[in-house]
Amino acid sequence: MQRVLLVFTLVLVASVLQAQNMPKTILWKVSKPGSKNESFLFGTFHEVSPFFFNSLPNAVSKLQQSNILFVEERMAAAKALLPEEQPLWNYNRWKKTLSQAQAQIFTDFVNKAEDSSYYKLDPLLLTLTTSRLYLTNFCNTDPVLSELMDHYIEKLAIKQQKQIYSLDGNQNAMLHQEAKRFSAPEDSMYATYAIHFMKSMLNNDTTSCQIVSAYKKFDLNYELNLDITRSASHSPLLIERNTKWTQILDKAFAANNCFVAVGVRHLFYKQGLIQQLRTLGYQVTPVPTAQ
Repeated sequence: MQRVLLVFTLVLVASVLQAQNMPKTILWKVSKPGSKNESFLFGTFHEVSPFFFNSLPNAVSKLQQSNILFVEERMAAAKALLPEEQPLWNYNRWKKTLSQAQAQIFTDFVNKAEDSSYYKLDPLLLTLTTSRLYLTNFCNTDPVLSELMDHYIEKLAIKQQKQIYSLDGNQNAMLHQEAKRFSAPEDSMYATYAIHFMKSMLNNDTTSCQIVSAYKKFDLNYELNLDITRSASHSPLLIERNTKWTQILDKAFAANNCFVAVGVRHLFYKQGLIQQLRTLGYQVTPVPTAQ
């Protein structure tokens, strides 16, 4: 009997953990005992068509009901991921960083794009640039995207005359500074990512589009108990930005009903916004997007 109870308990615990980590939603309610305010976290996917947001009536409704919108960076401050005026990266440095096979893919991509400025991008910015090109042009079945999902949500909030605040300063400047601190292994890791996206685009390979499909179907594993403090592969500044944002949002939630639209990965992991807010005493619960 004890063995049966143990097995039942383990199954129950596993089911609870799966429900928390895979709640089939990208919308979370944030509340605190004793407070009448309710805020919401919405996980965006920057490169997914903004029209997808309109297909989520509950998310649209929660934005309308809020007083304040928080985004990562305001549209007016957003700039293209461009190299600095005197870039540290060039053709020769890339040739030393890449294997012969990788260098050939880079050359083929540059020739097809007829744009040699890609050599001026450091590995981090090149990864962000090529991933955005790939996700936007190869993984979307909607009409040509004219803006990021985040910017579309900001425009809706402007029409609704809401207060809008950014959680970051100049993201481009932050990324440049972070890239300068990278070690050779980190540069090599991001170079591999960039070459992967280049190769996929050259071969019209949409295999990596599965991430877009998973997002649209809400098949996401938030891995809320995963500690990424020692993981080399997590996004640059992810933990640092989440910690800073949590402090900003904690003050805002105390006085307002807020809608927070940030990249969905900022909600993942033990160091994500969900778990950090829970540590501060907030109840953060998944909410259906289609309700």
